[in-house]
Amino acid sequence: MTLIEPALRDSGIDSSAQIVDDMLEKLIPILQTSAAEGEAQQRLPEGAARALVEAGAFQVQVPKSLGGLELNPLEATRLVEELSRVDPSAGFLVGNMNSQAFAMMALSAEGVEEVFADKGAVICGGAFPPAMAVEAPGGYLISGRASFASGAHIASWVTAYAMLVENGQPKMTPAGPVMLLAAMDRRDCELVDNWDVLGLKGTGSHDYSYQQVFVPAARVAPLTLGEPNRYFTAPLYRSRLWSGHSAFAATALGVARASLDEVTKLVQTKRGNFMTELLGDSASVQRQLGKAEAKHRAARSYLYSTVDELWQHQLTGEFVTTEHGISMQLAACFVIETAREISEITHEIAGSTGFRESSPLEKYFRDAHTISQHAFASQARYESAVKAMLGKPNDWLFFQL
Repeated sequence: MTLIEPALRDSGIDSSAQIVDDMLEKLIPILQTSAAEGEAQQRLPEGAARALVEAGAFQVQVPKSLGGLELNPLEATRLVEELSRVDPSAGFLVGNMNSQAFAMMALSAEGVEEVFADKGAVICGGAFPPAMAVEAPGGYLISGRASFASGAHIASWVTAYAMLVENGQPKMTPAGPVMLLAAMDRRDCELVDNWDVLGLKGTGSHDYSYQQVFVPAARVAPLTLGEPNRYFTAPLYRSRLWSGHSAFAATALGVARASLDEVTKLVQTKRGNFMTELLGDSASVQRQLGKAEAKHRAARSYLYSTVDELWQHQLTGEFVTTEHGISMQLAACFVIETAREISEITHEIAGSTGFRESSPLEKYFRDAHTISQHAFASQARYESAVKAMLGKPNDWLFFQL
């Protein structure tokens, strides 16, 4: 079902909504049957991964000139939200790996041509701790090990965020160390299978290790995000890197919606232990469920209005401003926090059903709490947004680009 208001679809000129509808029709039945397998394997199952690649789900933010879909951000957000209602890990990966593709704007035109020569290219990467880059003839040698490389098993390229090192020390500027973005062939990197976690297990966000990997200069660029290469000049790419925040928030929205739908069904059939009335007939349950539903509707409206606020500015051809970044950061923090609160309310309403592995509510609870710790929108990022509001020094990278 299409959830974006018609007015937000550029008066029917943009085909993004139809592309997303068609993609969801193909993917939802597959993800409904594969989600449990992904949970057990701690990675996206091969069949589900293949379906996502073939549907173009990882090409959503890739320029059309490189064979991608270049969907408008409202519909890209909806895609992640709807997939996350069915399989939060799959939805998270679609959002996260498109953000990695988005970052390729920093590379040279030659570099992105190589990365996206295969129309099924899938990009993963972890940003922390930063790697080390040493200049070599024709490029750089990259060494490091980064955590949270979501989609590690299905990636064809691995990004590294590296400090440029000279004579054994980071090369410094008045703003700090010189940071580089490098795109490495996955075959040159070692996957470290260590994604043993509470929730979002199916994302397969393992570590990647790389030692003295040579990366040609065309696939390395300063992490400054000035004017992008010629392939990334459309309005979509005027959001800098703030697109990732809405994707993670959309995952949380999908989890919260799935949790609400499940508990709404439950209260119509379950009676509490030692009780005679249905949970749905309890005034306290009705009050809790009403509050949770209101929270979700408010958070969803907040997210989409913020995405649209940035998009309308991008359509003018201008890059988003610090004020837009503050808006997106606050929205992402609020939505993810609210989704976690909703999972706690539904968990309480469900009683003992909520902690049984046979109930989806148990998984939604874990997933909502796991995404609430994501660095892009954890509670600490409220502080980052307020530092930007007050004009104070800010150590959050997104307010420095």
